[in-house]
Amino acid sequence: MEPLRRGDPHRVGPYRLLGRLGEGGMGVVYLARSGAGRPIAVKIVRRSKAGEPRYAARFRREVEAARQVSGVFTAPVLDADPDAAPPWLVTAYLPGLSLREAVGGFGPLPPDAVRPLAAGLAEALADIHRAGVVHRDLKPGNVMLTAGGPRVIDFGIARPEDATAVTRVGTPIGTPGFMAPEQVRGEKTGPAADVFSLGATLAYAATGAEPFGSGPARSRDLRALTTRADLDAITEPWLRGLIGACLHADPGLRPSAAGVLERLGPPDAEGPSLLGARWLPPAIAEEIDRRTAEAETLTRPPPGDPPDADPAVGQAPTEDPDDSVQGTAPPPQGVTRRTVLAGVGAGVMTAGGLGTFLWRRTRDRQGGGSRPPEGRGSRAPQGPPPEGRSRWTRRVSDDSLALAAADGVLLADGIEKDGDDSTGIVHALDARTGEVLWKRDGGFSAAGDGGVTYLTLNEGREISAVRSRTGEVLWTHQVDFDRLPTGELAAAGQVVVFGREEITALDVAGGGRRWTSGASARSGLSAADGLVLALSPEALAGLDARTGKTRWTYPLDYGDSQITGDGMVFACDRFGTLHAIRAGDGALVWRRRNVGGWGSQVGGGRFYAEGHDGVVLALESTTGRQIWSRTLTRLKDDPRRQATAYRLSGTTLYVICADGNLYALDTADGRVRWTYGTEKAIRVQPVSANGLVFIGAGDGSVRAVAAPS
Repeated sequence: MEPLRRGDPHRVGPYRLLGRLGEGGMGVVYLARSGAGRPIAVKIVRRSKAGEPRYAARFRREVEAARQVSGVFTAPVLDADPDAAPPWLVTAYLPGLSLREAVGGFGPLPPDAVRPLAAGLAEALADIHRAGVVHRDLKPGNVMLTAGGPRVIDFGIARPEDATAVTRVGTPIGTPGFMAPEQVRGEKTGPAADVFSLGATLAYAATGAEPFGSGPARSRDLRALTTRADLDAITEPWLRGLIGACLHADPGLRPSAAGVLERLGPPDAEGPSLLGARWLPPAIAEEIDRRTAEAETLTRPPPGDPPDADPAVGQAPTEDPDDSVQGTAPPPQGVTRRTVLAGVGAGVMTAGGLGTFLWRRTRDRQGGGSRPPEGRGSRAPQGPPPEGRSRWTRRVSDDSLALAAADGVLLADGIEKDGDDSTGIVHALDARTGEVLWKRDGGFSAAGDGGVTYLTLNEGREISAVRSRTGEVLWTHQVDFDRLPTGELAAAGQVVVFGREEITALDVAGGGRRWTSGASARSGLSAADGLVLALSPEALAGLDARTGKTRWTYPLDYGDSQITGDGMVFACDRFGTLHAIRAGDGALVWRRRNVGGWGSQVGGGRFYAEGHDGVVLALESTTGRQIWSRTLTRLKDDPRRQATAYRLSGTTLYVICADGNLYALDTADGRVRWTYGTEKAIRVQPVSANGLVFIGAGDGSVRAVAAPS
């Protein structure tokens, strides 16, 4: 939810606009209220698009298709004027969560919730197809979970069943990973294509992962063409059979939407009604209730609000005659960039983040007021959190940067450039003042016990142990040329280990070689809790830190980001599945889809990691049960990249985000205690020491930040 921008209208037709819900290439979706105070969603086509025949025709099709469809599980059209300048469409506002948001934030739905979801979506498709329309873009983002049940939205590319193709032959239109094979090929699509999309959507709801994987759109389309769907995580025979039937390569062999309803059978007479939210897991139902209450109360005009007299679309401008949309409005007073939450896609008219903005806007217009109600769970904070304080800044690198801390000393691994030459360099900084205690030319560093730091020096030909505070060299080990440490150093009790094709352990007391293992660490090396963890493209191996003997091997397809704690080892595979492995014997305890491993933290019985689209997850480390989740930021251009990195310190989880901000979260419930913002922050793991938290900035500097007074 964002405030209106300069260039946005105050009104469209008889409807007053309150703020932006989102935007796409074709237009902008606004939150508005009707004359009776009912919250509604208004989609306005961009003036630059409205004049183009193909966009005008597409919007007219959307209006016509949406008007033809009337069903319990679709979003009704309330008003529209496709001939206005610019054209606009009004639909009922659906406060709640999209299916993608719900699964990404709260985890996959249990089978007893997927069944009613399938029934609601199948009935919606049956209504759509009865009207002679094909939706062509059913996906988790176009399914809303509301207080009135699931709803199918966004008819932006819907077409009549007998329509000819609107794109060039062979050019697909839709969402990769959810398009039927015939749709991917750019062929004419019918209702069976929507049933295929239904199957893919149900698979996502049940597993938390897209059935045709992640990666480039071309890869997902290729898997869809060959119907190589990953349904291994679906153990219920009825559900796997239903989804498999919907995903059949031959459109003629897929069930119809009515056929899906027949396969599901009659609803449970004793179960909760689908025309509500009690059929969903309690955490999702509570979040829907909270957002519904916000939408119903916070869009009402405040007492004493003047009558609607703002200029409407198409009227003469009041100022800035060169603006592309007439009747412009500046952002509401009292709303700053930090208090406005990120909007959602133009086609998804949700109430996510609505409460904070509308509460603050109403409070400012009334001249005060109480705080909004706190929602249970882990959504965005109510009101702006306090700001952290900058203590000191020290530039230590011309390029990349990595941080570690021990014994009041901050270790910053960076790069110094001299023309085309680059040299790895390690700075040891006083954590309290930022003073440079010493520095060494090297590549990697690892902090050990007893105030000792281990370094690679002389282009990896030497490994040295130095005192962390003074830089005094305690011993140096000459590395054989064929064993140069091309990866990390890791300290594990009485040994420090290095290697790639094989692993060597040095005695921390004198630097002598203790053991060598043939285990491969080509994908990563780490150590903790008496284990050395060697990661290769084929497996994760746990080695005894004292002897180098392999305790166990766990097969893992191109794993990364292993971390150990609470008697567990956590690692992700290339498909984005987190594997929780028992450290004692390498047995799988649990796993979860769509969880990032890099930058995660474990401690106090909890595992903290990034979920889908940058959601911060707190999971019970020994069971995988979700304790809370919170959305802080997203990567809009590439949602599958890592958006967050963590550091656990006592009861605080420090999160550095792609938006350049540092967030201090309460580990109990994910509440934001305070934030610190800088446009130059980069996503390296923050470090905490001496009551401060340290972050890396894009200019190669280290910043020390303290909590607010």
